[in-house]
Amino acid sequence: MLVRLEIRDFAVISNIVFEPGKGLNVISGETGAGKSLIVDAISLILGAKASRNLIRTGSHSCFAEAVFDCSEIDDEDFRKLLSDNGIEDDEGMLIISRTVYDSGKSVARVNGTGVTNTVLREISSLLVDIHGQHDTQAIFDEAKHVNLLDRFAGGECIRIHGEYVKCLQEFKSIVLSIKEISSSPDYLERRREYLEYAVSEIDSAAFKDDEEELLFETRKKLSQNEMLFASLTNAQSLMSSEGAFQTPVQSLDQVSRELEKASRTDSSLAEIAERAKALSLELDALSSDIDKSLAERNYDEGLKERTEQRIGLLYELKAKYGSTIADINKFASESKSELEKIEKNKDILQDLKKERAAKEKELLKIAEDLSSLRKECAVKLEKAITQELADLEMPDAVFEVSFERREKARFFSLSGIDDIAFRFSANPGQEVRPLSAIVSGGEASRIMLAIKNVLSRVDLIPTLIFDEIDTGVSGKASLAIANKLKAIASVHQVLCVTHTAQIAAASDLGFVLTKKVADGNTETVCTELDNAGKISEVSRLLSGSDSDSSLRLAEDLIGSFNS
Repeated sequence: MLVRLEIRDFAVISNIVFEPGKGLNVISGETGAGKSLIVDAISLILGAKASRNLIRTGSHSCFAEAVFDCSEIDDEDFRKLLSDNGIEDDEGMLIISRTVYDSGKSVARVNGTGVTNTVLREISSLLVDIHGQHDTQAIFDEAKHVNLLDRFAGGECIRIHGEYVKCLQEFKSIVLSIKEISSSPDYLERRREYLEYAVSEIDSAAFKDDEEELLFETRKKLSQNEMLFASLTNAQSLMSSEGAFQTPVQSLDQVSRELEKASRTDSSLAEIAERAKALSLELDALSSDIDKSLAERNYDEGLKERTEQRIGLLYELKAKYGSTIADINKFASESKSELEKIEKNKDILQDLKKERAAKEKELLKIAEDLSSLRKECAVKLEKAITQELADLEMPDAVFEVSFERREKARFFSLSGIDDIAFRFSANPGQEVRPLSAIVSGGEASRIMLAIKNVLSRVDLIPTLIFDEIDTGVSGKASLAIANKLKAIASVHQVLCVTHTAQIAAASDLGFVLTKKVADGNTETVCTELDNAGKISEVSRLLSGSDSDSSLRLAEDLIGSFNS
């Protein structure tokens, strides 16, 4: 759950810290105080689109940071998501921050690790579900109704749907093969020729699985040897270069003999003669060692050329048949199997049609099982939501889940063989109609709250946020909504932005946002309410005053939720 939210330089907010607790956390305040900015900041942290318009006037950036206690989340997928993105679990705490700069760029971090917006949204989808004023439109989208039903139905329905999707993909693959063969009479012949050419090309190359690494190692060594061979050859050439008369070795040997003759006449030259003799012997040995090293290297120019040609051939095969030698050889193996099948099955089209019929039968069986399970769960969902609507001051409302079998031409869709849609009637005598026909914002809000409450019993998302869910409803309906939010808050942390006294009175923790003007700048302040502050705020929402009668009424209203 969310335990701390810090916002800096965000619209009219200079710096506030918001620390919600368990249960129902209600945020209220005067119009324009920035109540919904709390939700906007959380949305930003959870991956919403960043905009430089969010930055407070006079600042170069805005910052929002949320701290989540995830110690009670027992979800392997969630832990794996963090691990796969290099995010360390800090004793069950997750710190998510987002900074938006005036350049329009933003930086997101989770426990200090930089992440993309895509990763941020993946993580946030498991932490928070936000329902804003405009999100009610989601219930009008019939394409999403089947997903809502499956969420309510739970694991078995989701499992069968997964089987259905897998079978559908296999079925479509067979249908595509039949279409390709049927549309081109010479398809099999062209396919056979292609496969034979590919197999011949791969087999003649005969690459071994570990050969790529060996080829590059050989090229590296040959390149090194080429430079070494050139250096040794140059050294040998210098040692054996005769110039006009003789080699350096011969010259130094002659110098040594002449000095030796001279030392017989002048003994003071004996030391120089000895040094010349030693140098002559050393230079002779050096020349021999260079010749020996050069002979041992035995540089093969042909091997280098053959290695480069083989690497080039490997690149060509990679471009055609796979990114690794293993993939290329696998392609050859599969091609041989397909060739055998083509040779053995001259009437492959007939076999594919039989395969299609069998797969269609299997697909239809899974689809019917899925449809039956959904219909069973739909009855339960109808009862649950109808009861919720009755609790929300809509006692005559009827909620139905309609199933319409799809036409044969478009029979199998990713969702199944039924078009599923929610239908609704608010009053007796009115026929049930699509939710998109609902005109009243109050009705739409209450239907969404009913759906949220029902789904909250099966959802694992720890924090639910409602931004002015009470828009367009009466005081009596607001009381019903407050009770419903209170019920949801018994199993989830709930944050709710409101302008009605009933919801503020139901809060476990109340927060009020106020704005003040200082030195020509507007500041927003977030204050956690104590008991007296809560009574005063509920009184303000009830009557706009803090008269004794209004305060007593507020106290009684608060007490009704604690009894």
